[in-house]
Amino acid sequence: MDRQETKNKDGIDSIITCNESEQREDDETIHAKHAKQLAEIEAEVKKQNLTSELLPLSTLISYYRSEGSDNFVSGCVYLKEVAGYTNYRRIRGDGNCYFRAFLYSICEACITGAVSSDRIKSLNAKIVQSLDEVCKFGYDRFALEMFHEELVDLFEVIVAPVEKSDVPRKLDEFHERMNEENSTSEYCTWFLRVVTASKLKSDPDRFLMFLDADDNASMMDIPTFCARQVEPMGKECGQCQVLALAEAMDIKVNVEYLDGRKVEKKLMRYEFGPDERDALVEVTLLYRPGHYDILYKA
Repeated sequence: MDRQETKNKDGIDSIITCNESEQREDDETIHAKHAKQLAEIEAEVKKQNLTSELLPLSTLISYYRSEGSDNFVSGCVYLKEVAGYTNYRRIRGDGNCYFRAFLYSICEACITGAVSSDRIKSLNAKIVQSLDEVCKFGYDRFALEMFHEELVDLFEVIVAPVEKSDVPRKLDEFHERMNEENSTSEYCTWFLRVVTASKLKSDPDRFLMFLDADDNASMMDIPTFCARQVEPMGKECGQCQVLALAEAMDIKVNVEYLDGRKVEKKLMRYEFGPDERDALVEVTLLYRPGHYDILYKA
């Protein structure tokens, strides 16, 4: 009897060991497939320019028609035929798209003369002073100096006056600079993340209210939210960050929401930051689920 029980027990142990081994192999296979998929997605994303050339909005309409996405098509048609937008600029979908679109739009507006010289000077002064401001919230000056200097240098080029005939050349040079990998766009984007985090930390009780609607921010305090969701590169930007950066830089940010909902009369449009009278620059972005691009009118 004892021998039979031992035999049965050994058999069960063998089955359990076998099942555990198979489960480990299955888990390893799933993990390997997942890692491969992520690597493929990352490689595909890196094929995109950091910021595209100006594209007609009709290309976005054609894309969604080919996908059979009727609500997105009707949303694009509204943007083109009712709201009067003619073009958009696609931003790389790497999790940094909001900050990159924000920076590009501001600089482009300054170069093209859409912003008065006085407001450009005020914006430049704010950028110069931004390092002192963020250091008030515990950030290490030495660690940030290189990134801040890149942003300051970029705006020194932006604010330098040029003849009207030289504006296209300056725009081309700016566009080329903003598409260099691991260079100006990346450095400035990360510094803008720090500016955003500093603004959040400057008024934590107020901004905490905006975190409740964000599933990723559930049960976080502001410092934890900044450490996990704002400061790291590649983290997508929610309304809380949009508001904080707009207020920190005195920029009016208009966002047209093309999120796939059925369009009744118009798309949802949100406005962040100061009003037009007080804003140093006004920019308009296009939101699609998890992504931001730049919108233009003729």
